[in-house]
Amino acid sequence: FITSKGVLKNVSLVWLILFKTGKADSLSVGEFFTMAIPFLCKSSSHFINPSSDEIIETDEGLIKWLELLHYKGIAIVKNAPTEKKSAFPVLNRISHTRETFFKTPFEVINIPKPNNSAYTAHALRNHMDLPWFELPPGYQFLHCLVNDSEGGNSSAIDGFAVGEYLRKNEKEIFEILTSIPLKFRDKDYTQESHRSFHAPAISLTKDKDFHDIRFSVATMDALDCHPDVMDKVYKAHHRFGNLLHDKKFQINFRLEPGDIFSFNNRRVLHGRTEFDPNSGHRHLQGYYMDRDEIIGRLNYLKK
Repeated sequence: FITSKGVLKNVSLVWLILFKTGKADSLSVGEFFTMAIPFLCKSSSHFINPSSDEIIETDEGLIKWLELLHYKGIAIVKNAPTEKKSAFPVLNRISHTRETFFKTPFEVINIPKPNNSAYTAHALRNHMDLPWFELPPGYQFLHCLVNDSEGGNSSAIDGFAVGEYLRKNEKEIFEILTSIPLKFRDKDYTQESHRSFHAPAISLTKDKDFHDIRFSVATMDALDCHPDVMDKVYKAHHRFGNLLHDKKFQINFRLEPGDIFSFNNRRVLHGRTEFDPNSGHRHLQGYYMDRDEIIGRLNYLKK
């Protein structure tokens, strides 16, 4: 069996028969990430962006959205309502959302005494959310309600594409990133809990396909590795961090009211430029969902 990457894989005759007759799970967890397609392009205008109406009203629109999320890891839903919590009818076409201590939805807005850098007007470097959880949320949805301040443009980068570049061109760095864990930690002053987790920056499946990218400078703790390899580990992550902001991998765009920026949180890193809160208002509402819900719903609809 040849995957979409052109990789030959050994499968059983029984599986091939089931696959041919449509009875095999063609989007099973084992094949999930062998079908990832890099979204290397210069802007989000190159995406096929479904509208909220076609997602809500038709299964075809929902499948289009789910396939974009599954294969490319990113999509921007257009023309959603701009009232608070109005993304729920769109998201519930997939499944239930995942609750965290940030609540659902969480408010991405400039506030006094913020407990997260997202709740400021500062620039945010490309990052994933909640890397200090054992299992960070699989997908994130940022619903733009208002965005009329100066600045506050968004960025996204395909971590799998960066990882593949390193695997092909900088093998020693790739080996370090996939084999030596980092420590991530959260010390939220509003919480009676200090959370932390060790994991490599890049994790692979048993078939050596990409599974997760785990990267966030803001929540990265001190290096916790053997002194003999510390210098190499630091340099590897410095290189990785630079590539995760490289213009040849990154896309830049501005969210408009009614957009739902949807992406694989453990593949696509996201960021924003600084904005001036005195020049206007910027308000997003955020939601999380596990990967299982996207793949399970897509499997059901495709049968």
